[in-house]
Amino acid sequence: MTVIVSDDAVRSGDPRIEDTRITVLDVKRRVIDAGENAHVVAGEYDIPMADLFRALAYYDDHRDEFVKREREAAAARRDGERRTREFVGEPVRNH
Repeated sequence: MTVIVSDDAVRSGDPRIEDTRITVLDVKRRVIDAGENAHVVAGEYDIPMADLFRALAYYDDHRDEFVKREREAAAARRDGERRTREFVGEPVRNH
């Protein structure tokens, strides 16, 4: 049975499907966020449906951690964009 693994040397340590570079968030973003058909996604990733559903189950089991991480990444991205605008002299917009 395939499991979800993490390795700092692969995809920055993001939880992923064993023996692949496909992360839990890759699957979640396509199936949950984008509403793509799970069968199509599994086919495009060339993984068994069971592995795709394991990734989704892992996301569900660790949802709070993923949500926190996504919020932190979005905040860091906004901060980086703000600093870049300041550096190049563009007006800073408040969100």
